[in-house]
Order: sequence, then C-alpha cells, then structure tokens
Amino acid sequence: MGYIDIHSHILPGMDDGSRSMGQTMRMLETAVNEGITIMIATPHNMPGKGCPPGSVVRRKAAELRRTVEQEGIPIEIIPGTEYYYREEVPDLLDSEDAVTLGDSHCVLVEFEPLAERNYIRNALRNILGLGYTPVIAHAERYVKLMEDIAILYDMRKNGILVQVNAMSVTGDNGRQAKKDVRNLLKKGLVDFVATDAHSDGRRAPYIQKCADILYRKYGAAYADALLFDNARELLL
Repeated sequence: MGYIDIHSHILPGMDDGSRSMGQTMRMLETAVNEGITIMIATPHNMPGKGCPPGSVVRRKAAELRRTVEQEGIPIEIIPGTEYYYREEVPDLLDSEDAVTLGDSHCVLVEFEPLAERNYIRNALRNILGLGYTPVIAHAERYVKLMEDIAILYDMRKNGILVQVNAMSVTGDNGRQAKKDVRNLLKKGLVDFVATDAHSDGRRAPYIQKCADILYRKYGAAYADALLFDNARELLL
C-alpha cells in the first residue's frame, strides 16, 4: 500500500513551493520513487506567501490531476490548504470558499514558530467551534508548544490532530527538531507524518527514509497509522 502525503506544496506557482509545472513533475517523480500514491496539495493561505481563493486551489488541483492522469503518473492529487492562523481565518473557514483536506472535516493549520501555547489552544478551539477538526501542521516547529507538550494531551482529547514532517523524523531539519518530534512519537502524540515538500531539491517529497525509521523504532501498527491508515480514514 502506498503512502498518503497530507501536506505538500506541489501546485506550481501558488506559493513558496513549486515554481513551475516542470518542477512539479520532478517532485512527482520523486514522490512515486518514494512510494507515495496520494498527495494532498496544500498551498499556503498566508500573507506574504499567497492567499489563493479556494476556487483557485480547487481549479489548479484539478488541472494538475488531469496532467498527472494524461502522463500516466501513478499518484492521485487532492486539494487542500495550509491556513496560517490569524484574525480572519475563522471567517475564511466559515465561508463556502474554505478548502479542507480532501473535502473532509479536517483543516490543516499552522502558526508562527514562537506562538504562545494559549494562543494556539484558543485558535484551535475557534476552529473546533466552526465544526472542523484542526490538524496542527509540523507541530515540532512551535517552540512554546514543545517546551510543555502536556497541553497536546488535552487538545487531543478535544479531537485535535497532529502532523509532523518526515525530515524532522530523519534529523534533516536539525537536532532539536529531531529530538522534539521523536518525543512526540514516543508519547503517541502524532497522527500524520507528511513531507511538507516545497521543491525538487532538499525539500523534495522524501518519505522512505523516514518510513524505515518509523517501522524500526515504533512498530508496524503505529507506522501504518502515521503513513496511510489515518489519512485514508480522513479521506473516506
């Protein structure tokens, strides 16, 4: 069974991810070689990086999906968005223009790296109040959250889900990120591991090295859940 990547910046020219269709095609070639069979395209909705309307995200994802099918690339492209939390996000999510992860009830949300724990908790409560399930993007990046991960236990009781980056698991995002993400994994506080791919270079959609570590250190059941079982449930 192939891996499901719920966080990628694969759509060309949408944000700070893929710059062109050519780069996207190279990223997809890497993804296929890494064993990925489904990618959720999650362009940023973030001032300074791009705030594309949901209609544009869906159209661009559909265009890429048609190209992938025409080229015979064995990957399914599904639309999504990575929302940078700010004052207007609840209104964006409360509109018909919101783009969830594959039309599910789940919303991928990121924060400023130094965001306070209470700010993150209140933001997630706001999203829950709109009837969505927040998925915290690359949770290991939030310094204050990592200083006291006990708050994650409480948030997960309320239905919050947690995503971490494959490159943090492997140590390619630095020693501290590796330490923090492996602590989260050890305590069972992670729901998804994704590539957060931005390019065909260092930040290409690499996941196999991470998968090897997950199966070896955390067991097949947990690794399966992180790499495809939980994502498949999300997309049903």
